[in-house]
Amino acid sequence: MKDTPQESDTLIFFVNGVKVVDKDVDPEWTLLFYLRSKLRLCGTKLGCAEGGCGACTVMVSKYDRKRQKILHYAVNACLAPVCSMHGLAVTTVEGIGSTKTRLHPVQERIAKAHGSQCGFCTPGIVMSMYSLLRSIPGKPTMDDLEIAFQGNLCRCTGYRPIIEGFKTFTEEWEQTQRLSGQNNGVCGMGENCCKNKPAQNGTNGICSNGINGTHDTEDKLFEPSSFRPFDPSQEPIFPPELQVSRTLDDQYLIIKGPRATWLRPTSLDELLALKTKFPQAKIINGNTEVGVEVKFKNFVYPTLILPNQISELTSISVKEMGVCVGAAVTLTDMETALKHQIASEPKFKTRVFQEVVSMLHWFAGKQIRNVGAVGGNIMTGSPISDLNPIFMAAGCTLDLRSKAGGSRTVTMDKNFWTGYRRNIVNQDEILVAINIPYTSNNQYFKAYKQAKRRDDDIAIVNAAFSLTLSGLKIEKLTMSYGGMAPTTVIAHKTAAQLLGRDWTAEMLNDAYKLLLEEMPLDPGAPGGMITFRRSLTLSMFFKFFLEVGQSLNANGAKVDIPNTHLSGKDGFHTLPPKSSQYFTKVPNSQEKHDMVGRPKLHQSAFKQAAGEAVYLDDIPKIEGELYLSLVVSTRSHAKILSIDASEALALPGVEAFLCHKDIPDEQNVCGPIVHDEQVFVKEKVTSQGQTIGCIVAVDQQTAQRANKLVKITYEDLKPLIITIEDAIKAESYFEDVRTIKSGDTEAAFKTCDHILEG
Repeated sequence: MKDTPQESDTLIFFVNGVKVVDKDVDPEWTLLFYLRSKLRLCGTKLGCAEGGCGACTVMVSKYDRKRQKILHYAVNACLAPVCSMHGLAVTTVEGIGSTKTRLHPVQERIAKAHGSQCGFCTPGIVMSMYSLLRSIPGKPTMDDLEIAFQGNLCRCTGYRPIIEGFKTFTEEWEQTQRLSGQNNGVCGMGENCCKNKPAQNGTNGICSNGINGTHDTEDKLFEPSSFRPFDPSQEPIFPPELQVSRTLDDQYLIIKGPRATWLRPTSLDELLALKTKFPQAKIINGNTEVGVEVKFKNFVYPTLILPNQISELTSISVKEMGVCVGAAVTLTDMETALKHQIASEPKFKTRVFQEVVSMLHWFAGKQIRNVGAVGGNIMTGSPISDLNPIFMAAGCTLDLRSKAGGSRTVTMDKNFWTGYRRNIVNQDEILVAINIPYTSNNQYFKAYKQAKRRDDDIAIVNAAFSLTLSGLKIEKLTMSYGGMAPTTVIAHKTAAQLLGRDWTAEMLNDAYKLLLEEMPLDPGAPGGMITFRRSLTLSMFFKFFLEVGQSLNANGAKVDIPNTHLSGKDGFHTLPPKSSQYFTKVPNSQEKHDMVGRPKLHQSAFKQAAGEAVYLDDIPKIEGELYLSLVVSTRSHAKILSIDASEALALPGVEAFLCHKDIPDEQNVCGPIVHDEQVFVKEKVTSQGQTIGCIVAVDQQTAQRANKLVKITYEDLKPLIITIEDAIKAESYFEDVRTIKSGDTEAAFKTCDHILEG
């Protein structure tokens, strides 16, 4: 029996090696808010506020007592609750190097490789690279590099200089340097070196020493030999206090704020008692869903429970039927465990595991996978979840527990979901673990996802298929789809009709018809792209048919697959990133002070890489400073009937609500050249997002919360113009065509030798 835990209402963690002790913490604060507002560490930036851009990336470190190992991983500070940092160590961009002392090699290399331009995303990219170097033994590979940056966006650079600078940390770079040394600096291609090749198809041969024997061009923007070497042994040590003592690990943390209470129990019994007492409580791990709901949907959750200290929810065990994964196990840890099973078991047994691992590569970014839990992905119940179609097609079972009802096991089948983001788990029950089964020798399993982009994007449609054959005859078939209904669905009617059929092209054609009948989409279904989504249900099953058919044929079967279809089963294969850039050398006669054409890094690069560059939002607040949040239209074409800001004005910290009534009509106009728009719309809105008013409050959080409380009553107007076609039909044209005319263009055309049209 576990001893009664020591309760604590004090948050204790480390930031850049300095111990932070705080009894006055709001559970709704994020780590980013705390770093920037309370500690004034503004190198970590606020970008998207939903874990998608990576500008807020920091490194979190903890001591894993099971493995007796210090773990380092990248985290989105904009989502991570500061209360979840209890007993952990946080490293920000300021903590690894500075222009005032010495830059870290990661900071130095991204700056010297021209990897920063506006620099806003640079600290986050620096910390993703730093976290990668600290999290793996030895040197990373280029694959490791690409995975580490899945959750980092850069709008300026196009990523080329970032990758070029950071690839100098990789194994591949080391191999290239060794090969170059063995050849005395001569290209390893020998006579086939690109500099010896003639220009072809209008392109030049390429080489660092010139192009086709000329030496007036250059392709090296930086000199890697100038980089300071990276020595892992010189990195800051993990706080010994956190490694030696488990006092903070064992504390039952209870932190109360104005609107929410944070609870971190240390045993399953404590968790069950809390869920009985607070059945509506939100159980969070990475806060990747709840954080977005609170930020953008103005949800309030009075009770927040973190279960990451409960052994039953954080352990992974191998059983006879498969692998049991605790509900609070992170996606990264689950991926590692499944990879171990794939490597140690026969391939036919781990087909589900292989698909989970493959899908996780496209699941959000590395920062999200490092903290997001498998149980959270299930219980959130998103209809476009990447993993739920796999779990349902595999017939995974869930271990549930409640204080009153004890334990029970349910299967993720067609009856599991009861509606949009609702399932059969009772409110007082806890998801303890998921059981992912092995596959049999005659079982085939595959999962697919289609999104608008490869990395870090939500699915349009996804699917998973499980098939058991006897010869060519279908013994069992499960077809699971996401993105085709308010929940993940199983096409059980189609599967039932196909049982007993042979795996043939005729069966495939019949399956198409059945799927179209079973997977209808209303023309107004959320997400749109109705025809495309319906076609994806067919194309994904087609790919599965090819996958299975080619596997059968390789073992002597005869499934008729035209040669033109053979490549249809292939997925997307990434290639190692390659890049090049060429510029003309400046002539020797150019003045030394003339920087035009010289590959010089810009003056702010080092400060940006160190998190020391000051942006507007980094400037400290002055006494009496207020924050303004715009209240905008939610309708495309409507008359404003009334505006009620009384509820917003009642919120503590709100100073005022301003609208057209507060500005004289002659001053309520704006526009870049012609002042033909209103600052605050007075009577009629003509597009979503038009500014109707603004909330003025003491801080950003208060202003944004109050913004959601302003009630605007509309009367929709016609026509509703969404597309160009709508505008033409409604004869909605701009009457005043403004032109800039200089000279007689018609006369000029008459004197031209050639006129190009089109």
